[in-house]
Amino acid sequence: MPIYPRPAWALCALLAGCTLGPERPPGSTVPLPVSHLDAAAEQGLDQWWQLYRDPGLNAAVQEALSQNRDLRMAAANLLQARALLRETDTLRQPSTQVTARAGYGSTADDQLEAALQDSQHIRTGSRYGVGLDVQWEADLFGRLHGLADAARADAEAARAAEDGLRVVVAAETTRAWLQACSYGQRLQVAGESLALVEQGRTLSARLYRAGAAVTLDVVRAEGLVGQVQASLPPLQAGRQRALAELAVLLGRPPGDAPAAAQACRQAPTLGSPMPQSDALAMLRRRPDVSQAERRLAAATARIGVARADLYPRVSLGAGVFTSAHHPAGFDDRDASVWQLGPLLSWSLPNLNAARARIAQASAGESAALADFDRSILAALKEQQQALSDYQAALQRQQALHLAAERDHQALRLAGLARAAGASTALDYLDAQRTDVRTRAAAAQADAAVIDTQVLVFKALGGGWRSAPPIVLPQPSRAAANPFPRTPNEPLQ
Repeated sequence: MPIYPRPAWALCALLAGCTLGPERPPGSTVPLPVSHLDAAAEQGLDQWWQLYRDPGLNAAVQEALSQNRDLRMAAANLLQARALLRETDTLRQPSTQVTARAGYGSTADDQLEAALQDSQHIRTGSRYGVGLDVQWEADLFGRLHGLADAARADAEAARAAEDGLRVVVAAETTRAWLQACSYGQRLQVAGESLALVEQGRTLSARLYRAGAAVTLDVVRAEGLVGQVQASLPPLQAGRQRALAELAVLLGRPPGDAPAAAQACRQAPTLGSPMPQSDALAMLRRRPDVSQAERRLAAATARIGVARADLYPRVSLGAGVFTSAHHPAGFDDRDASVWQLGPLLSWSLPNLNAARARIAQASAGESAALADFDRSILAALKEQQQALSDYQAALQRQQALHLAAERDHQALRLAGLARAAGASTALDYLDAQRTDVRTRAAAAQADAAVIDTQVLVFKALGGGWRSAPPIVLPQPSRAAANPFPRTPNEPLQ
């Protein structure tokens, strides 16, 4: 019959309701804005790249969201965090241990039997034993609960990190595609300008041979042709750089960009007004803010885990062990020993270390709270800066396009005046140079508007909802290492 069963179980029942550590993480110290928009005003942000109405771009973003290598790494990290959560959940389940042993010699029972019989002969022989232990830790002070909460918050933070990377990949893929198209458009404008100034150079040379122009006119015309030609290589390099960036974002080799992007010569524009979003809705949508909040929750849970180490751990266990001189003797009831009851574990000598871990956990929560505040401030800053840059880019684009129209009209009038003898070749070359410069600036302004549009969508945190699943291929171990290194080769 168990000895003192009621006090033991009463103690367990008394302590079962004890929980340690904060119940919830602290709130942000940053004053949050007030929401003024309804959900209908934010339609289109989830798949905002479709607003450009470019099927090739839509297909590229979908491919990037499923094949991007950075996303694969984030998906693997998420699987690892979820596996750790499942492992932590098993700590609250009973654990079993099976033991089996065999040996030769005498046991304490054999020695006791010889002593009682006053015999010098102690029985020796083979001895076999089999045991089964079952233990379950009673989570009296919330240690296991805190571990599970921390692991769950870590898994949710890993999911938010994956979603945040989806936002980046969608934005960078769209930007690379639009930049490739924009560089193609700027190359086309530069090509048209080159053809125009080459015509002017040919005309200047013809007039010089006819005695109607001086050498200075020819030299200036050739210099203008050289200036336009010099603008082509940087544009070509920028286009190749954008195509290589696009290919890598899609999980392809740098030279394997989609054919539609390589052939694009006109950047698509938004088919509808940009969706509106206020600051509070943006904060709720941003995965990086959610990630920081989940990290704060994990840090708070770890405070309770550290505080639980100040108190004993109580486990309820049961076990049975049987031994015999021969395997056939295991069915003898006298050969079995069983036990049932609580097991108490309290690390008294390590209380100072436990208090140090509590201080570490509290400091970790303070750091996580500061990071949470930082993520909110950074998100608000990025949204405001992106919107300001976008408005400035739109105003600059409108002004430069108007200037380009005026300068092109001035070039046409200068050509008519020169043909009528009312102006000099120098006047015509100046008008030509101005027209080339403003047309190039207008094309560059178009590219700047596209860049700022993408930055706005990225700052608003759109692009991670309704994303396709990430493809994680099975690793192949049959292929040889493409980068072998000899054992004595030093690492660089």
